[in-house]
Amino acid sequence: MEKLDKDNLKVIRLDNGEIIFSKVVVNDRSKDNGYLELHWPMKVMMKFNDDKRESQMALLKWLPFTDTTFVPLAARCIMSVSELGEDYQEFYINSVKEDMGHNKDQEMNKMTKILEDFEPEGLMN
Repeated sequence: MEKLDKDNLKVIRLDNGEIIFSKVVVNDRSKDNGYLELHWPMKVMMKFNDDKRESQMALLKWLPFTDTTFVPLAARCIMSVSELGEDYQEFYINSVKEDMGHNKDQEMNKMTKILEDFEPEGLMN
């Protein structure tokens, strides 16, 4: 299992517009299959607060209803990949560690709260 550290942290924009922060592993098997291994992928949620004139960001598990910490992602779904900026690395790592300590109820409560705050319709997609 991969170690959660600052190595190979990426920001990924998918062809559907989603932005993901994740540790990315590329090995021979994934190269041959056309997939990347995403470890602890987190979906980036952003909103702008007009009253405060500031942007807010939250991270949610990209696939919240699984017990696994890594998922394959087809390379054809990726528009771009870049190194995750230094300013965001601790935020990402702390968010992942926080989620690791959640039970299912806490995870659902967090997801519900963030979706209410960040999505106008309260929907995930």
